[in-house]
Amino acid sequence: MAKEGNLLQIPPGMRDLLPGNAREKRLLENEWVKLFSSWGYQEVATPTVEYLDTLALDTGEEIRDRLFQFFDRQGRILALRPEMTTPIARLVATRLRQCPFPQRLFYAANVFRYEEPQAGRQREISQAGVELVGAPGPLADAEVIAMAVEALRASGLEDFQISLGQIEVFNGVMEELPLDAPTKARVRALVAKKDFVSLEELLATSGLDKAQSDLLLKLPTLHGGREVLIQALPLAVNERARRGLENLRAVYEGLRTFGVEDYVAIDLGVLRGFDYYTGVVFEGYTVGLGFPICGGGRYDSLLGQFGFDTPATGFALGLDRVLLALSRSREPKPAPASDVVIGGGNPCKIMAEAARMRKNGLSVEIDLMNRSEAELEQYAAARGIAQWFYYPAGQCGDSEGESVDLENGPILSEIGNLMRPPAEAPVVDATDAARGPVAEGAPGSDAEGAPVPATEGVQAPDTGAALKPHAGTAPKPVAGTVEPSGDGPQCPTKQEQ
Repeated sequence: MAKEGNLLQIPPGMRDLLPGNAREKRLLENEWVKLFSSWGYQEVATPTVEYLDTLALDTGEEIRDRLFQFFDRQGRILALRPEMTTPIARLVATRLRQCPFPQRLFYAANVFRYEEPQAGRQREISQAGVELVGAPGPLADAEVIAMAVEALRASGLEDFQISLGQIEVFNGVMEELPLDAPTKARVRALVAKKDFVSLEELLATSGLDKAQSDLLLKLPTLHGGREVLIQALPLAVNERARRGLENLRAVYEGLRTFGVEDYVAIDLGVLRGFDYYTGVVFEGYTVGLGFPICGGGRYDSLLGQFGFDTPATGFALGLDRVLLALSRSREPKPAPASDVVIGGGNPCKIMAEAARMRKNGLSVEIDLMNRSEAELEQYAAARGIAQWFYYPAGQCGDSEGESVDLENGPILSEIGNLMRPPAEAPVVDATDAARGPVAEGAPGSDAEGAPVPATEGVQAPDTGAALKPHAGTAPKPVAGTVEPSGDGPQCPTKQEQ
């Protein structure tokens, strides 16, 4: 019974995407791919499954506890990737280390975490992001943060903010406190969650004096513009914390250079959940969602774990979360219908015309249900297909002495107005259409001498039993999407040289 019950279900935290949702996701992903490419980033891809030892490296206890783990047939422990930074760090350290640096890389992929399913928190998560590898300094951090801002703007979100922190300020403060490692980890988690009540309760029993406790309680409350850099000066209790504040100031000045400072607020309570962060960290939030829609930061020590010590910084955007935020601020768009449907009893003519229309950028359906002319019209109306053509039965390959030409046929000119801008679309007068066929090159014909289709409600001239189209209203012009540029040259590893 349990097996039968699961046949129609999907696992918790996973979901299906219907045509409209899948299209919105693809369009947003393509928009981000175009943006990343315009900044000089190249796409990479890594396996969905990797060894546990790789994926658990410096990810933090919170993430390790949410891994999907399993064994292969040789007894090795594998896991589904919970994020993309560590796999790309492995890729760079093993496959791209001979390339010139910095390396600008981007990805669009699914990651997996054993979350408690709820709105915006799934177990299969769609992400897109960038990794800037080999570039130290605040300007590199400012570049990736500016890209995150531009990506959110490109999605259509208007009300969002990037919260910018510095992990070294917190680490410097913690160095001065007489707390054991488990207590420090608990303090970090509570600061990151801004759980002031639990933090106060923990500090009250920690043995810290009032000045030390007040310092920790102050840290997650520092939020705002440049003035926070002044307010945070008491946190510079040692050289590590002082350098962190100075770096934060330099990154913020870099963001002003990029012109995105209006979208950024300094927030020293941002710590992120991964142990590999070593400097600036940031998260993006929008109205109506209580969790980040993007996040990232600097991780200068991670690649050294793979034997290739080089600095790096990057971020990830949550496609699902951004789409959820957009759905709460605008009406969902229905999946677009095809431009044309063609039916009838002359398969050769139908296939030829469909191929020609597709070649010219139209989305064309072929009727596979042997519908009558009236049924085809009803089907087009039900699906929202703006144009339909019906070809009665005729001899395949030759109809009344007319051979089927896949390159130069009359139907393409008959729907030529579909491919022209609206201002250039020919207007066919009903009286002209009623006059019948016209001579080649004469008014009312296209460049090939084929008749222009009649307006709605007016019968187009009959040019033969095998060519008897009936058309509804003309659809809107087809709009394409810009694909990213190619990958470019690949750099060999030492083993491949």
